[in-house]
Amino acid sequence: MTVIIGIKLPDKMHNAVELQKILTEFNCIIKMRLGINNSSIFCSSSGIVLLQVDNTDSSVNLERALLEISGIEIQRMIF
Repeated sequence: MTVIIGIKLPDKMHNAVELQKILTEFNCIIKMRLGINNSSIFCSSSGIVLLQVDNTDSSVNLERALLEISGIEIQRMIF
């Protein structure tokens, strides 16, 4: 089973370092990572990151860690 985790970052400048630290910690379960900037605004402060991970206990732990970052929103898709 494949899981896509969508992460909405309303303020990249304040959350990017903490997000990168978590993604590095869980890098072994991340199969794909895609960053999407708001293309309608030059150098937008918001963005979306999509992660493809396996549906394991580690992916649940990743989601819990992400939710500790103030101000971000996450969504999960399962295939």
